[in-house]
Amino acid sequence: MFELKRDREMFDRSTACFRRAIALDPNYADPYAGLGIAYVLDHQNSWSDAPETSLDQAERHVSEAIAKDDKDPFAHYVAAMVAMWKKDFERWAHEADRALSLNPNYAPALNVRGRVHIYTGEPARAIPYIERAMRRDPAFQQQYLHFLGTAHFVAGDYATAGALFEDRIAINPTRDLSRAFLASALGHLGQLDEARRIWRELKEINPGYPHGDHIGRLPFRDSADAEKFTDGLCKAGLAE
Repeated sequence: MFELKRDREMFDRSTACFRRAIALDPNYADPYAGLGIAYVLDHQNSWSDAPETSLDQAERHVSEAIAKDDKDPFAHYVAAMVAMWKKDFERWAHEADRALSLNPNYAPALNVRGRVHIYTGEPARAIPYIERAMRRDPAFQQQYLHFLGTAHFVAGDYATAGALFEDRIAINPTRDLSRAFLASALGHLGQLDEARRIWRELKEINPGYPHGDHIGRLPFRDSADAEKFTDGLCKAGLAE
């Protein structure tokens, strides 16, 4: 298993490569979609000098990609990601379905389709999609484990969710959000000492971890689903 480097250097180098590819062949769709996903990641991580504009830039680039090649599943996957962060649930599902109609085994699209169900309050429907993504693309299992854990968490199966978050952390020990969800799951399960131990680990990794902002940015349609996260931390005495 491996984790791609994700930081400002990666963002600058990748966007430069995509722009060079566009300069060489302006009619090639993939680099426009590549710019789209780079700006989606910038929206999440605030690498650029103006991350507040990144979603609009991502939408512009992926729209160009689709205009050039409407049969590229990658472009429709990127469009689904843009719609996800804009909380446009209808377009999110539509673009994910379009990507899967073009390639039913495309793991990123399977995962993002499952995430529609997580964040719209149908977590049981998310699980088969994410499990299929894991089978199709085991190299990215650690990422899919997090979303599978989130599906079980939203469904209220905190024991299964906790085990999945533990598996994800074992593969990639630096993930703060998986640790936060694990601490919350343990709070729901009454395992308070273990929840606090996990929280201490999280704070060592990211001392300024803003759990309220982090969960608040996730595209839950129903705030009650997001509140399950805070409730678990409260039960463990960890909510600030």
